[in-house]
Order: sequence, then C-alpha cells, then structure tokens
Amino acid sequence: MQRQSTRLLLLDFGIFVAAGLGVGVYHHLVWGFPVFSGLEIIIGFATIGLFAALDLSLEREYRIIAHADMAERHRPGPESFFPQTRRFAYLATGVIIFVTLILLMLLLRDIAWLEGQEKSAQDLTSLLWSVIWEVLFVMGILLALTLILVFSYARNLKLLFQNQTNVLEMVSRGRLDTKVPVVTNDEFAVIAGYTNTMIDRLIERERMIHGLELARQIQANLLPSASPFLPGMQIYGASVFCEETGGDFYDFMVRDGREGPELVMMIGDVTGHGVGAALLMASIRAYMKALLLQSFDLADVMNRVNALIHDDVDDSGNFVTAFVLAYAPDTHRAYWVSAGHDPAWFQPFGGGQMRTLGGRDIPVGVDPKWRYTEFSEELGSGVLVMGTDGIWEAGVEQEGMFGKERLFKVIRDNAHVPPQDLASRIFEAVEAFTGDGRVEDDRTVVIARLA
Repeated sequence: MQRQSTRLLLLDFGIFVAAGLGVGVYHHLVWGFPVFSGLEIIIGFATIGLFAALDLSLEREYRIIAHADMAERHRPGPESFFPQTRRFAYLATGVIIFVTLILLMLLLRDIAWLEGQEKSAQDLTSLLWSVIWEVLFVMGILLALTLILVFSYARNLKLLFQNQTNVLEMVSRGRLDTKVPVVTNDEFAVIAGYTNTMIDRLIERERMIHGLELARQIQANLLPSASPFLPGMQIYGASVFCEETGGDFYDFMVRDGREGPELVMMIGDVTGHGVGAALLMASIRAYMKALLLQSFDLADVMNRVNALIHDDVDDSGNFVTAFVLAYAPDTHRAYWVSAGHDPAWFQPFGGGQMRTLGGRDIPVGVDPKWRYTEFSEELGSGVLVMGTDGIWEAGVEQEGMFGKERLFKVIRDNAHVPPQDLASRIFEAVEAFTGDGRVEDDRTVVIARLA
C-alpha cells in the first residue's frame, strides 16, 4: 500500500511516453514526418503524462490516507523510506524541465515562423502579439496544471499531519486504542511507525502498572491488618516500600507454645526490590507461618525454611535475611533465631540499658545444609524493636546515613508511647534526616510493648 501511488505514477507516465513514442514513430515511418517533429510529439506526450500521472498518483495517495484505519495494528513502519524532500525535488525538477522544453520548442517554432513571414511592420507587430498570446496561453495552462499539483500535494501533507496530530491528541488524553496509519513510504511513515511503537509501549506500561498495583494490593493484604491479643501486650508493624512492591516483610501471630501462649514475631529483608523480591517475600512468609504452627523449635523451622528457599533461589544469587522471635508472657522468656538479620533491641521501661538480641547465622537460601541456632533470654517489661536496614542506612550524600545511634535515641525517648506512635516517630525521624531524598530501600519496623 505504501508504494501504490509511486507505482501508479511510473505506470501512467510510462504509458504516456510510450504513446508519444508510438505516435512519433508512426508519423515518421508512414507520413514521413521529420525526426525532430517526432521528438516534439514525445516531449508533448511526456509533459501531459507527467502532470496527469502526478495528479492521479496524488489522488490515489489521498484516498489511501483518507480511508486508512486508525485501529489497524499489524502494519509497522517501513524498513526503508523515500524522503519527502527528495520526492519534492524530483517532481519539481521534472516539471521545470518539461515546462522549459515545451516553452523552448514553442518559441523556436514561432521564431522560425516569424522569419518566414514577409509582412509590413504593422503586420509584424500583430504577428508578435499573436506569438505572445500563444505563449501566455500555454504558460497559463502549464501554471494551472502546476497549481493543481501543488494543492493536491499540500492536501495530502495536511491529511498526513492531521492523522498524526489526532492520534497524539488522543494519546495525551489517555486513549491508547488508536494507531497512526502507515500508508506512505516517507518520513511520515517512519514517524507513524515510531508513534505506534510508543503507543504499544504505553499499553504495555499500563498493563505493568496495573499488575504492580494488583501486586501491591496483594502484598498489603499479606501483611497483618490487626494486632493479635495477649493480655498486657501491644504489637504493631509497618513498612514503607521504595517501589510499588517491596522485599521487606513482617508478621506476627499467637500460638500455643511450649510455656503457654506465645507471641511470635518475624521480620525479613529479601535482596532487591520490585515484583521478584515481592514474590520471594510471599514464599518465605508462607513457609515460615506454616512451619511455625507445626513446630515449637525456631531453629528447626529456620532449617526447613532455608532448604525450601534454597530450592527456589538456587543459582539466582538471591537470599533473605530473617529474624523470628517467640515471646511467652507467662514466663517473660524470649526465643529467637537470626538468619543473617540485624538483631532485635529491647529497651526496658525506666531507662535501663538497651539489650541486643542477636545471632550469628547466615541468610536464608545461601547454604541448604546450614544448621541454625536458637537463642533464649528472659526479658522484663519494656519495648522490643525489630527493623530492616532501610531505616538506619537511609541517608543523604552530605550527612551520611541515619545510623543506629539515632534510631536508639528515638526508641529511648519514646519508649513510653504506644507501638504505633513509636513506629510513626521512627519514620518521621528518618524522613526529617533524609529530607526530600528518594527512598532507596524498603523500611520496615515491628514494635512490641511487653508488660
């Protein structure tokens, strides 16, 4: 379709030239016309044929453009194109050459005719005016034909611009159900091809955004929406993701433990961000919750989770740091396992020294044969805080990182407030430190107030 108008131009022009050549040869062979006369006939046919072929070609191109389907999706841009500037230069050159030849032959014939006349000066003046009117008539006809071509050419260009701008206007309004018709083989076709590719990418981006939003909603639903109830205890968790989905996770639940009811809290950080990290986060969270309901031994739970996660991330280079803690309020004893994660911190009420609940094991998913160690310690009344490195490693280029010392100060100064308020003040302190800087890593905190 892109080359129909060009082929029609060449075909029609070739037919006219062939017709002129046939007439010229016929007159020369049958009637004995001179060769120069036959050449004039060929040039005349070629001139008429050029204007007719151009007009028919532009009309064909107009119909193709006008009836193009803007919803058409299967036609890409041309692999090669014929520039409009070159096309215009060729057409203008052809018109100028043939118009010049016609006028030159007309003047030569009239000059020869005038030389053969034997008239008075008054008659010669009349003959000169006859020649002038003849030249003006021919020039007027050629000018009219040229103007017709110019208007047809401008009409097609206007329609091509209109198609492009109409589609771009609809795209700017959020409508991605239209495409720019690729109906020529010039710059407009290339621009249309790139525009259609852009629309396809925008459609794909819209689908991706919708998928990310759905993933964000699913991930938000995976996080606990309410705190479990245990007499004398409060617990709260929150996450701030640097993308639509994140690799941090946390959860808590109440189970029948080895020393009565237990509050089990977990927190983790998956390498990377985005959808891949969110999928891995959902997997390890599901594994841990399921196994924690089957076994009291936190080390055994982490061993089995490690083997399962290693099968999921083998040879991918991904891993997960995790921390799980079980607290029995009846005995005030805490049990925990740290899989390459930063420790939890316990701040006793009354301003005592902050205690660190750490471990020495490697992240989950690195070595399936690693055996994890469970630690235990008796805790009194106070605030237990667990977090991910997105908090203390947040920073700005001039000031460095937020750091754990600032975090500890916020915890000590606000140990008396409810867990939700303490979490808010931690995030506010980090945001005040970083200012308007971009969130580079997920930030998660889990806070338990132990009576």
